[in-house]
Amino acid sequence: MKRKLSILLAISLVFLTAASCGESEGEETTAVADGSDTTAGEETSSEIAIYESTTDEERAALGLDGYEFNVMIRDASLDWSTADLISDGENGEVLNDAVYRRNLYLEDLFGFTIRADDSEGTELSEMTTLILSGDTTYDVFFPMGRTAGSAATQGLLYDLYELDYLDFDNSCWNDMIIDALEIGGKLYYAAGSISTNAFDAVETYFFNKTITEDLNLENPYALVKDGSWTLDKFNEMVHAAAADLNGDTIMDTNDRFGYFWQDAMGGLAFYYGSGESLTQKNADGIPELSIGSERSIEVYDKISDMISDKTAYGLDITFGGDYNLVMQMFYENKSLFMSEVVDVAKRLRPYEVDFGIIPTPKFDENQEDYIQYVNGWCLSPVVIPVNSTNPERTSFFVEALAEASERFLTESYYETVLTEKALRDEESVEMLEIVVNNFTIEACDMYQWGALENLVREGMRDGTELATILAANTSAIEAAMEKTIETIESEA
Repeated sequence: MKRKLSILLAISLVFLTAASCGESEGEETTAVADGSDTTAGEETSSEIAIYESTTDEERAALGLDGYEFNVMIRDASLDWSTADLISDGENGEVLNDAVYRRNLYLEDLFGFTIRADDSEGTELSEMTTLILSGDTTYDVFFPMGRTAGSAATQGLLYDLYELDYLDFDNSCWNDMIIDALEIGGKLYYAAGSISTNAFDAVETYFFNKTITEDLNLENPYALVKDGSWTLDKFNEMVHAAAADLNGDTIMDTNDRFGYFWQDAMGGLAFYYGSGESLTQKNADGIPELSIGSERSIEVYDKISDMISDKTAYGLDITFGGDYNLVMQMFYENKSLFMSEVVDVAKRLRPYEVDFGIIPTPKFDENQEDYIQYVNGWCLSPVVIPVNSTNPERTSFFVEALAEASERFLTESYYETVLTEKALRDEESVEMLEIVVNNFTIEACDMYQWGALENLVREGMRDGTELATILAANTSAIEAAMEKTIETIESEA
């Protein structure tokens, strides 16, 4: 992810703050009100880039001063809402206070304020209805990724590349997401520092340190660092940890699994982590099916073979389908590994489990990078409706919010995740750096073309051959892709 502030730098700032309290001689470092750092005797940093690149007259013409930007977000009482958009005031909670300071900074600098309404559900499905009806109440939406994909297919979203004030070369935008979701030179949604949701939504792996140490298993951190953290190594450790604890010859939630996972994830995380995809863009930037190659079949078959062993691999739907069971098995020391999103690190705070975080295993040691993926259900990208009354003003707001969020929220987010007992050792900091700096999102997930992603996930789980899935579904998948492409190409 392109960012000015890496996790390691953020952590250095967090921990050095405590150390600096006892400094005697030398320079005194202080935090200034605009979210930047300065050293005594040096000038503070400049304002955000969009302020520096525009004139007072230009900003006045946009009507920013006194304007209230209306935003609709996913239901804030559920997971994956844009929870870092509004703050009623400082209360001592690190991220909340950073949100408050960011919003105050933007109001002081530009004169605008932000108002947010909750959707009735986590998908924010009413966005489509509002746009189709001509309702212009909301300047910006942060819907579920798949809702955004559906709206784009219907021609309901602005091509963000058409709007002058959005600078996707700026480090506040996630270039991996943008590269993946741009189609035919057009982009309808974006993510990055504008919301910490993009960090929370990255799929990763957790390992139980107690089980690892009790069984004298290899250190996953060391395996990651020397490049040998692969599917074969993962599978080996899964089988080493699995045990029929009560001796009744039936593997259930009273026993210990090597890996327990949520059905919506699991096999897909391994597949993307192996460097494979369902679609790839051609030279014209148009997505085409890529699954079905010799290597993709090899990867698919390997994963399917691994997770078919129900004596070592536990699945939530086998035991009632409650995805909370995945976390419960982990914190009760009944699962060596679990795959979940980074956000789960914070949810584990109340429990005593000693855990570490690691990236998705590579296919083999010949693979250069560790690759994570973002689920289209979890991601909440920013979109601008096609019926926006003033798209240029809105694009200025979106860019300003993204730049200010990078300045104010990034360090505070990592402090929240890493210092409040979410992650519990310095090596996890290194691992998280790997996790959030190399991930992908699949356009086929965002657009749900022919439900291909679900078909692949279920096929790996159930042992269905990939060739069988593709033979039965390719025509429908390609037709769905063509519909999206035709909509995009038909827009001026």
